[in-house]
Amino acid sequence: MNYISAAVYVLIAVSMAIGIRIAPRKKLNQDYLSLDAMTCLKGVMALFVLLHHLAQKKLFQETNTIPIFEQIGFLFVGVFFMCSGYGLYKSFKTKANYLDGFLKRRILPIVIAYYVMIIIYAVYHILTGSKFTTAEWILKLSGLVLINTQGWFVPVIILMYLSFYFIFKNEKLHKYAIPVLLAITLIQGLLFCVLNHFPWYVDEMGWWMKEGAFNNLPWWRGFCALPYEGEWWVNSTIGFTAGIMLAKHEKSFTEWFSKHFAIKFLAALVSLILITILGFYCMWNISYWTEFGGNLGFTNKLICYAVQCVQVVLTDLFIVVLMLKVCVQNKFYTFLGKRSLEMYLMQEIALFGWLFLIEQDRKPLFQPNNWNVVLYIVAVSLTVSFSATVYNLVNRTLSRGLKK
Repeated sequence: MNYISAAVYVLIAVSMAIGIRIAPRKKLNQDYLSLDAMTCLKGVMALFVLLHHLAQKKLFQETNTIPIFEQIGFLFVGVFFMCSGYGLYKSFKTKANYLDGFLKRRILPIVIAYYVMIIIYAVYHILTGSKFTTAEWILKLSGLVLINTQGWFVPVIILMYLSFYFIFKNEKLHKYAIPVLLAITLIQGLLFCVLNHFPWYVDEMGWWMKEGAFNNLPWWRGFCALPYEGEWWVNSTIGFTAGIMLAKHEKSFTEWFSKHFAIKFLAALVSLILITILGFYCMWNISYWTEFGGNLGFTNKLICYAVQCVQVVLTDLFIVVLMLKVCVQNKFYTFLGKRSLEMYLMQEIALFGWLFLIEQDRKPLFQPNNWNVVLYIVAVSLTVSFSATVYNLVNRTLSRGLKK
């Protein structure tokens, strides 16, 4: 472990220790799923997602900086989906006529935030001299194609919100809600397994591995140019259904884990460790990256997708069980949690805007004691925090009155 990784891990531990609530012996936290607790949880995950994207940079990989975060970003996003599903069902059951005006109160603000983001990124690309074709500009500005590759979260969460609305708006569908939501989730996964990371109709075996394969290709045939061309669109979405199941069975869930908690917590931990080992095996030995067409590629993707779905569910389960005993709750993570969507959507500008500090001509830029890695972490973190705060203020201003 290098000194930068050690410093980051220590800072995380210290920040989480402030205000931490540990239930007394033989007792559990009764408000472990309260709004405050869930907001802080989202704040923790927002920070972890940022660290995940930092860890993916070439210099971070070469210097083995915060490697623990590199491969598990989808688990953090899975927690966001869980929180969303839990919150929606909880509100549906506790607030009278909750679905009346749901589209205006819950979905329209997300749509507004999405298009505000598009405007911000369009200005960024103009200022940095990005070369887009006229068709590409039109599609990116329309939101049908991502101008921010990390913006995939928005159309997916809107789809899940709409699914929730139409299912629970129809009383006859209530008892089938979980199977239907699960089906919608799995269909998205199967869609990716067919589309791959590149357009499915580019069927020349191994074309993308050939030298100069991307030269002179139209933009829409490139890497992850279109929706669902990338496993990150689908491998954490199941957390939404898990969150609804948690909210629906919260009382029985809490009562069951309250008895012999230590044994059940250990079982949850062991299950998480085993599925994590299996997940890493699939990632490294089976892989999503099998863009050769044919059944083998589809089968590999399907295996990885299925395992990662289980990983997300067991990670969500473990975190919730852990919160029964230990809750992180302080102003720092509350601040991040209230701006978690904005933090997520503003990361790409910061990550690429400061990239010159750690890369030159797409190659890692080594400096004595890796001081540029430290500077990059600080610059990106401050930029994301500031831009997310401003972006959140703009979103709240534009959405004022919609949530009433």
